[in-house]
Amino acid sequence: MNEDMRNMFLAIGVSLLLVFAVQTFLPQIFPSLGPEPEPQVTPAQAGDKSGEGSAGGLTVTGTDGESVSAIVTRGAALDGNERITIDTGVLTGSLNLTGAVFDDLTLTGYRQSVDPTSPFVDLLHPQNSRGGYNVAHNWMTSVGGALIDPKAQWTMVAGNELTPDTPLTLETTTAAGIRVERRIEVVDDYLFRLTDRLDHNGTQGVTLAPIGTVNRYDEVIDDRYTTTGYISVLERKLREHKYGKIAKPSTNPEERLNPTSGETGGIVSTGGWVGFTDKYWMVALIPSQSDEIRAGYGLQKAGLGQRQAGSSQYIYESGVPVQPGQSVEVSTLLFVGAKEVDLLDRYAKDFSIPKFDRGVNFWFIYPLTKPLYIALAWTTDKLKPSLGTYAFGAAIIILTLIIKTILFPLQLRAYRSMAKMRTLQPKMKELQEKHADDRQALSQAMMGLYREEGVNPLGGCLPMLLQLPVFISLYRVMLVTVEARHAPFPGWVSDLSAKDPTGLLELFGLIPWNPEVLPLIAILNIGIWPIIYGLSMLALQRMSPAPSDPMQARIFLLMPIIFTFVLAGFPVGLVIYWTVNNIISMGQQFIIGRMTKTKTQEKQEAAAARAEAKAAERAAKQEKKAKKEGA
Repeated sequence: MNEDMRNMFLAIGVSLLLVFAVQTFLPQIFPSLGPEPEPQVTPAQAGDKSGEGSAGGLTVTGTDGESVSAIVTRGAALDGNERITIDTGVLTGSLNLTGAVFDDLTLTGYRQSVDPTSPFVDLLHPQNSRGGYNVAHNWMTSVGGALIDPKAQWTMVAGNELTPDTPLTLETTTAAGIRVERRIEVVDDYLFRLTDRLDHNGTQGVTLAPIGTVNRYDEVIDDRYTTTGYISVLERKLREHKYGKIAKPSTNPEERLNPTSGETGGIVSTGGWVGFTDKYWMVALIPSQSDEIRAGYGLQKAGLGQRQAGSSQYIYESGVPVQPGQSVEVSTLLFVGAKEVDLLDRYAKDFSIPKFDRGVNFWFIYPLTKPLYIALAWTTDKLKPSLGTYAFGAAIIILTLIIKTILFPLQLRAYRSMAKMRTLQPKMKELQEKHADDRQALSQAMMGLYREEGVNPLGGCLPMLLQLPVFISLYRVMLVTVEARHAPFPGWVSDLSAKDPTGLLELFGLIPWNPEVLPLIAILNIGIWPIIYGLSMLALQRMSPAPSDPMQARIFLLMPIIFTFVLAGFPVGLVIYWTVNNIISMGQQFIIGRMTKTKTQEKQEAAAARAEAKAAERAAKQEKKAKKEGA
């Protein structure tokens, strides 16, 4: 086996190893590049509100020494308390009158899977159901205790359900003789306003501070794609920590806060907001933006007879002295819903909420990703009346056309350089044959040819480098924006934010088995769109001049195969974008190639034109001479 053949097989082996490494290890190093895990539907998420089924799992010992259930079905948990119905138009659920807690809200605009009959997404859950998730608002006294008993039963004063047109008013009286009246109203879609008025009817003065808490119970699996966990904007700085990180005491200890234990941690900030975020959903409390608060997170890890409990909370930094006969009032906003960027932007503007749109994790390339999203969303809105659910996929194609048009002046120069390279192939081949045994001499001769013909051999790389940031930004948009979630594309694609659902090893759906259980061969299970992408890349490559080095040319031919396997696990919307980009590039390159000439061609054509002109001149002279002789 000669050296070139040995090197080629070595390159093939290294390429296959690279593909395997990308598919296997890259998701662990950069989690956002990994495949999306299948959603795990728990009984609580399945919307079981029937109250049937036995209490499951964990039990704890109560103060009376009896064993009590810590986790029951969602239905049993909802039936165990007096509740008031909530219906905002995009959220349905109920308010728990025990503690006036938000612990039951369902997103009626989003389903758990692409199946149109699948349950809606349950966002908030009662504390004693699996995956408990709730929001509470209270007041702390100067001695560190809660003013209102968390188990206090609130009474309805006005209203019988919470809707955009019917606010609620609740009341309770504390042991200190303070009457607390809470007005709850739907501000807009996912936004609520809680206004507490305290009337001190007791005999002793107290110092009080409002405290808002978002609580999550049980283990929460961190999302590979984006931050799933604590989120806040304090001191106008975005702070995000995954559950796995906040479980470690070493993770930003200054942000840990537990007011009831007397800890003095947390970040002091004027205004801001705190909450928990998931890939597509968020729950956030927004206090007054003119008051100083201390905010942070806490996590109690699960132990024997205990459930893991995480909290994201704020407390007003300065307490308010309230004397008998006095009243005090405070207002708080609560967001519970989908992270729709346009909605977050509007709330940020209308209610002066700092960086509220950063609830969507646009990554460190926010200055490019956000405008790209805006362009994509605007195009989608314009196409929806005519294309319906396919509008988002069509917007990707139109976005590709727009980007190619904007970059065309630079691509024109690059394509001309590549087209000139193609016309030089005969001369390049001659040089390769002449310097077959001397690579250094061949390189020098090739560079001389490039200078003589005015060709930049690296000119074709410029469009790729310019499109790389766009590619990364679009990748991020496809991963984290709820607008891309479950967006279909004509054909077999039902979710542009997920990888191509078809697979080569399944004969594209004809064989009912899951190759993913065998990681060593799962990398071969590429879908139809990645294959189309690979073919388009190969065709585009064929239109470009081959490298002068035969070994480089062989490796160059492997690139479409390598990228086909690498992109197989990416969101299919991104693969469609890059495929359309290749097709447009082929058309542009063909047209420009027909229009572009090297200096040698231009000289030859000029010489031919001069020769033709001289021939015509000689013919004219001969004709004139012949006429004279005939006369």
